[in-house]
Amino acid sequence: MAHQGSFRSLSECCGVPRAVAAAVGPLATTAQTLEAIFSCRKTPPGKTQTGTSQNVDHCWKPQSHCSWHLHSKQQDLADAELLEDRNSSDLDTEEQRVKRRKGSNGDSLWNDSKSGAFPASYYTLTERQMHENGYPKPEIAEISSTKQNTLGFVRTRSAAVTSKPWEMVAIDCEMCCTSEGLELTRVSMVDPLGNVILDKLVKPKNAITNYNTQFSGITADMLQDVTTTLEDVQEEILMVVSAEMILVGHSVENDLLALKIYHPLVIDTALLYQHPEKGSSYKPALRALTSRFLRRRIQENKNGHDSIEDARAAMDLTLLKIKNGPAFGRRMKPYCENLIQLLSNHERSCTLIGNRTMLHHYAVGSCNAVIANSDNDVLARAEKEVRKASVDFLWLQFSELQSYYEGEAQNLEAMALHVAELAALLTCNKGAKTSTKIKPCLSEDLQTVLTQLDDRIRRLHEALPVNSLMITFSGHGDTPGVRWLQELKWKSLQLPKRASAERWTPHNEAVLEEYAAQAETTLAFVCTKP
Repeated sequence: MAHQGSFRSLSECCGVPRAVAAAVGPLATTAQTLEAIFSCRKTPPGKTQTGTSQNVDHCWKPQSHCSWHLHSKQQDLADAELLEDRNSSDLDTEEQRVKRRKGSNGDSLWNDSKSGAFPASYYTLTERQMHENGYPKPEIAEISSTKQNTLGFVRTRSAAVTSKPWEMVAIDCEMCCTSEGLELTRVSMVDPLGNVILDKLVKPKNAITNYNTQFSGITADMLQDVTTTLEDVQEEILMVVSAEMILVGHSVENDLLALKIYHPLVIDTALLYQHPEKGSSYKPALRALTSRFLRRRIQENKNGHDSIEDARAAMDLTLLKIKNGPAFGRRMKPYCENLIQLLSNHERSCTLIGNRTMLHHYAVGSCNAVIANSDNDVLARAEKEVRKASVDFLWLQFSELQSYYEGEAQNLEAMALHVAELAALLTCNKGAKTSTKIKPCLSEDLQTVLTQLDDRIRRLHEALPVNSLMITFSGHGDTPGVRWLQELKWKSLQLPKRASAERWTPHNEAVLEEYAAQAETTLAFVCTKP
């Protein structure tokens, strides 16, 4: 709005913009803006919604028919969170679990997961995550020098060239209290099909002081004739699990510490899914996740947990996540659902192009997720995608302008100039006798960013097939600048009264309000490719 001359192509392609009642404020982050864009209001139970949803302000490719309809599912993924409160008759028995895993056509959940937008390796923990959650350190260089290694830790080895191991295996261990703390007493492993690979009872080195039977399922009678040692189990596991294989489980750090094994590739369902009430700050229980998303109950045996059952649950949760994408199980706002999931439910082929973080949160279902690291990369990939007749919906994000704003907010001198300029404009425009207002100057750097953005929109429009609907949404404005001013205001209010030169004034507040008003103004340009 301030620099319309820099968007000639946008104006030619899309004409007059439409005002958007955006669900984002002047302090919104990029993540919050994307959340608003991808959130669709859910149809209340008992009602149907026909025609184009008002919340779907995106672009569509032409179909063979003239119109299409969207209906919100009354029972969707968000409703799965209520399954934990249902009685056991609503949940699967073991026989039903096997049938559900295999599917009516004989395809397994393992095979279904191969169609996911991201490979299994995408969901493995980073080194930082492993460190923060207390995993044994996997770095080879540290093994020989750490104190842990003197306590009997071993590391998984590279697989033989001729071997064809599973991509993933799930593991669960049971521990008992000994005179030296918790020690391993049982280890179970299953493959992606749920077949048992390993199930061993282990005799601890030290005397057991508490069997923890109600949780471990281990009794004195079970271990009476057991001679298998920790070292024996370690060697068996190293024969099955190579360093290139992904180890799946729930809070796997406890299992690896009990096994005294270093392994670099782990998918941890305690971190893979968010806690339904408390978000990512708390780890959800395996029992709760299994009830919500797999529709079956585990850990109900009064005689203790079954490590095979827990390992299968962790594997199934992982395969379900891979099949449906990183955003599966992520809690949306109340009464809202993910736009991409909604489109997938109605068999619309979707492609998302953006950075890894964005795709991690919003790529769900069968959508095609394309990672792009720059605006030029986004455009190049988008030009290819729009030519595919199989793609119904394409979403992409140009983020160079936002990066420019974030960089300016880190430059104190640049921000001071922006604030001074806006303050002067407010003063001049307030006393102006004409309706024409003075507009801010355009720096060379910003001019370059805006011109390139306008050119990319033109090229994208040119690449679209005839009759495609293109919606260009501006998102939020210079919210990093607003946050910078808010921080400045907060610091000024903390100063003693005698520091009057640094105090926050009504004029400063007027500048902040104008900055915020500009930042939260959002526009949508809608056009059909002639």
